[in-house]
Amino acid sequence: MAYSVLIVDDDKELRTIYRIILERQDYVVYEAGNGAEALKFLMNQTPDVMVMDMLMPMLGGEAVMQRIRQMPSLKNMRVVVLTAYPRFRDSALQHEADHFLVKPIKPKDLLEVIAMAVEESRIEG
Repeated sequence: MAYSVLIVDDDKELRTIYRIILERQDYVVYEAGNGAEALKFLMNQTPDVMVMDMLMPMLGGEAVMQRIRQMPSLKNMRVVVLTAYPRFRDSALQHEADHFLVKPIKPKDLLEVIAMAVEESRIEG
Protein backbone atom coordinates (compact mmCIF):
# COMPACT_ATOMS: atom_id res chain seq x y z
CA MET A 1 0.00 0.00 0.00
CA ALA A 2 1.36 3.41 -0.96
CA TYR A 3 1.27 6.02 1.77
CA SER A 4 0.45 9.63 0.96
CA VAL A 5 2.20 12.85 1.91
CA LEU A 6 0.97 16.42 1.51
CA ILE A 7 3.86 18.89 1.18
CA VAL A 8 2.91 22.42 2.21
CA ASP A 9 5.56 25.02 1.45
CA ASP A 10 5.54 28.32 -0.43
CA ASP A 11 8.95 27.48 -1.96
CA LYS A 12 8.14 25.61 -5.17
CA GLU A 13 11.72 24.38 -5.62
CA LEU A 14 11.76 22.80 -2.16
CA ARG A 15 8.38 21.15 -2.82
CA THR A 16 9.83 19.69 -6.02
CA ILE A 17 12.91 18.37 -4.21
CA TYR A 18 10.80 16.79 -1.47
CA ARG A 19 8.45 15.32 -4.09
CA ILE A 20 11.34 13.66 -5.93
CA ILE A 21 12.81 12.25 -2.71
CA LEU A 22 9.45 10.84 -1.57
CA GLU A 23 8.28 9.52 -4.94
CA ARG A 24 11.52 7.54 -5.26
CA GLN A 25 10.36 5.70 -2.13
CA ASP A 26 6.89 5.10 -3.63
CA TYR A 27 4.99 7.69 -1.60
CA VAL A 28 2.00 9.35 -3.25
CA VAL A 29 2.79 13.08 -3.03
CA TYR A 30 0.44 16.06 -3.08
CA GLU A 31 1.47 19.71 -2.90
CA ALA A 32 0.08 22.98 -1.56
CA GLY A 33 1.78 26.37 -1.83
CA ASN A 34 0.34 27.80 1.37
CA GLY A 35 -1.82 27.01 4.37
CA ALA A 36 -5.08 28.03 2.69
CA GLU A 37 -4.43 25.62 -0.20
CA ALA A 38 -3.59 22.89 2.30
CA LEU A 39 -6.86 23.34 4.20
CA LYS A 40 -8.82 23.30 0.95
CA PHE A 41 -7.08 20.04 -0.05
CA LEU A 42 -7.74 18.53 3.39
CA MET A 43 -11.48 19.10 3.04
CA ASN A 44 -11.54 16.33 0.41
CA GLN A 45 -8.57 14.09 1.18
CA THR A 46 -6.63 12.94 4.20
CA PRO A 47 -2.99 12.10 3.56
CA ASP A 48 -1.11 9.92 6.01
CA VAL A 49 1.40 12.69 6.67
CA MET A 50 1.57 16.43 6.10
CA VAL A 51 4.99 18.04 5.82
CA MET A 52 4.63 21.76 6.43
CA ASP A 53 6.65 24.93 6.61
CA MET A 54 5.77 27.43 9.34
CA LEU A 55 6.19 30.74 7.48
CA MET A 56 3.90 30.93 4.45
CA PRO A 57 1.59 33.50 2.86
CA MET A 58 -2.18 33.33 3.42
CA LEU A 59 -2.10 30.99 6.44
CA GLY A 60 1.03 30.03 8.30
CA GLY A 61 1.79 26.73 9.94
CA GLU A 62 0.46 27.65 13.38
CA ALA A 63 -2.95 28.63 11.98
CA VAL A 64 -3.14 25.50 9.83
CA MET A 65 -2.24 23.19 12.72
CA GLN A 66 -4.76 24.90 14.97
CA ARG A 67 -7.51 24.29 12.43
CA ILE A 68 -6.64 20.71 11.54
CA ARG A 69 -6.36 19.64 15.17
CA GLN A 70 -10.00 20.70 15.55
CA MET A 71 -11.13 18.45 12.68
CA PRO A 72 -12.00 14.90 13.83
CA SER A 73 -11.46 13.51 10.32
CA LEU A 74 -7.77 14.51 10.51
CA LYS A 75 -6.98 13.19 13.99
CA ASN A 76 -4.75 10.36 12.70
CA MET A 77 -2.88 12.48 10.15
CA ARG A 78 0.67 13.15 11.27
CA VAL A 79 2.20 16.62 10.93
CA VAL A 80 5.90 17.11 10.31
CA VAL A 81 7.04 20.71 10.61
CA LEU A 82 9.99 21.58 8.41
CA THR A 83 11.25 25.13 8.92
CA ALA A 84 14.42 27.17 8.64
CA TYR A 85 13.72 28.72 12.03
CA PRO A 86 14.44 26.64 15.15
CA ARG A 87 12.58 29.25 17.24
CA PHE A 88 9.32 27.74 15.99
CA ARG A 89 9.92 24.43 17.81
CA ASP A 90 7.93 25.34 20.94
CA SER A 91 5.05 26.77 18.94
CA ALA A 92 4.93 23.76 16.62
CA LEU A 93 4.89 21.33 19.53
CA GLN A 94 2.28 23.41 21.34
CA HIS A 95 0.10 23.08 18.24
CA GLU A 96 0.61 19.29 18.34
CA ALA A 97 3.15 18.84 15.56
CA ASP A 98 4.30 15.23 15.61
CA HIS A 99 7.84 15.93 14.41
CA PHE A 100 10.00 19.01 13.94
CA LEU A 101 12.95 19.39 11.55
CA VAL A 102 15.12 22.41 10.79
CA LYS A 103 16.05 23.19 7.17
CA PRO A 104 18.25 22.40 5.42
CA ILE A 105 17.69 18.70 5.88
CA LYS A 106 19.28 15.64 4.39
CA PRO A 107 17.06 13.38 2.25
CA LYS A 108 17.81 10.50 4.63
CA ASP A 109 16.50 12.52 7.60
CA LEU A 110 13.33 13.47 5.75
CA LEU A 111 12.66 9.85 4.80
CA GLU A 112 13.29 8.62 8.36
CA VAL A 113 10.87 11.12 9.88
CA ILE A 114 8.20 10.41 7.24
CA ALA A 115 8.57 6.66 7.87
CA MET A 116 8.17 7.20 11.62
CA ALA A 117 5.13 9.40 11.08
CA VAL A 118 3.52 6.84 8.74
CA GLU A 119 4.10 4.10 11.29
CA GLU A 120 2.51 6.21 14.04
CA SER A 121 -0.45 6.96 11.80
CA ARG A 122 -0.84 3.28 10.90
CA ILE A 123 -0.70 2.16 14.53
CA GLU A 124 -3.31 4.67 15.70
CA GLY A 125 -5.48 4.39 12.59
